[in-house]
Amino acid sequence: MREYRTSGGPMSYRESGDGKYPVVLLHAFPLNGWMWAPQMKALAGRRRVIAPDYPGFGRSPRPPAQPDVRYYAEQVRELLDALKIDRVILGGLSMGGYIVFACLRLFPKRIRALLLANTRPDPDPEEARQARREVACRVADEGIEVLPELQMERLLAPDTLKNNQDLVQSVRDMILESSPDGVVAALGAMRERPDSTELLGKINVPTLVVGGVEDELSTPQIMGEMARKIPSSRHLSLAKAGHLSNLEAPGAFNAALQEFLDEL
Repeated sequence: MREYRTSGGPMSYRESGDGKYPVVLLHAFPLNGWMWAPQMKALAGRRRVIAPDYPGFGRSPRPPAQPDVRYYAEQVRELLDALKIDRVILGGLSMGGYIVFACLRLFPKRIRALLLANTRPDPDPEEARQARREVACRVADEGIEVLPELQMERLLAPDTLKNNQDLVQSVRDMILESSPDGVVAALGAMRERPDSTELLGKINVPTLVVGGVEDELSTPQIMGEMARKIPSSRHLSLAKAGHLSNLEAPGAFNAALQEFLDEL
């Protein structure tokens, strides 16, 4: 783990490898940068890969106030500045995708290519907004220990939950590394995120869109429709994977990512 200081305080990140255009991977809620370990291993020796922890997740201290998604994007930009990186291949899964859209608004010229995994461009409907409020209240009242029971069935496919207990435990452990304040802040940021649908047609860099066949949050239909609106994109749905497709189907995910990167 390494650390850099942003305007919001210290943040931690993982880094490995070397390459002309580094790959920066933004994690899902409520995990941390460790979720990208299979991809960092697969790309070892071929690409420089960087995976930060958002404020309040993993080893990064909680944010100083209630952030919006732009705040998280600003932290990414400050990381690039600190590491003297001009252009990157930027990827995000779930909440990481929301931050990718914010990065597209904030520093589009620094993005060489995109990975959008298990995410969606539209804002929360009112039902989802209310659900995030309720989760935030429970975490604030009961602590982070309540979060795995609220999230596991949303994050992982039924087959994973039944037959891959090592992965289930790893995801649970990552959730429990989050701070209650960080979780509550992220829920607020996601709840209030803007509609990014209008951005899709303006994306002018190669884009890989990857999801899970069994993802009930960012369904194959949602992912496919998003991909169709992005010029120069390709869409792939991975079998036996839910919302965390990079962890549930790492072999297929890595193969698609490596092929995409090799063509850049």
